[in-house]
Amino acid sequence: MSTRQLDRPGPAATRAVPPVPQSRRRFRPDRWHVAGVAVFAAIIAAWQLLFPLLGVNEALVPLPFDVAEALWTGLASGDYLPDIWETLKEVLLGFLLGGVVGIGLGAVVGEFRVVDRILSPYVVALQAVPKVAVAPLFAVVLGYGLTSKLVLVALITFFPVFVNTVSGLKGSPEDQLELMRVYGAGRWKTFRHVKARNALVFVFAGLNIGVTLSVIGAVVAEFVGAQHGLGAAILRDGYRLDSARVFASIVLLSLLTGLLSSLVQFIGRKTVFWVSH
Repeated sequence: MSTRQLDRPGPAATRAVPPVPQSRRRFRPDRWHVAGVAVFAAIIAAWQLLFPLLGVNEALVPLPFDVAEALWTGLASGDYLPDIWETLKEVLLGFLLGGVVGIGLGAVVGEFRVVDRILSPYVVALQAVPKVAVAPLFAVVLGYGLTSKLVLVALITFFPVFVNTVSGLKGSPEDQLELMRVYGAGRWKTFRHVKARNALVFVFAGLNIGVTLSVIGAVVAEFVGAQHGLGAAILRDGYRLDSARVFASIVLLSLLTGLLSSLVQFIGRKTVFWVSH
């Protein structure tokens, strides 16, 4: 056998190494979903079966089947549609206003140290004011229409978006900032290519928190004074001692919040595509 034949790699040497299989103990995402559904079903079953045995008054805490019946009846008859639309309109407009102002002011504060020192104490003081306490004041000054509710939702949405925007801009990697300075990049190019890109992850985290809080703000504003909206529906049904419809409205609010949060997360994944989720 020649030396060239000895140096030639055999079939075992050229064969690709198979990937190492993952552990079988690791849960797949679909299994996590199944587990979550199973836990939810167990809670509903315990609620349906145990509450009558414990003697819980159904006028105060209705059974899940009663809540489901009230929810289905209200949706099928169209009774809930005006309330859902009114709350959704307040949430979307207020969230849009609070998000735009939060991102804009956060960008200015995060970029300019002088503005940060001047405005930050006032922003913190504004956040310290309990929004539930000033909601009646907004209704008196701005009226019981859409404007007062929009302002309250925007104020509640503003702070988490503002704080996350400032944190994202100030948390830009120092090595990237130093590299931009070495290449002689100006403030705008550094902001656009480094700071804004790094802050996007924080911004969408703040928007996700803000859209959740915006639903709470809309309900609080409707509690103060409103003819339509899920918050107003809760008050009306509460006065009639119809606890099943009260819980049905709460379920609708939870579904609305989850839908809006999922939408913000989806847009965030599509926008900040370079970050692994």
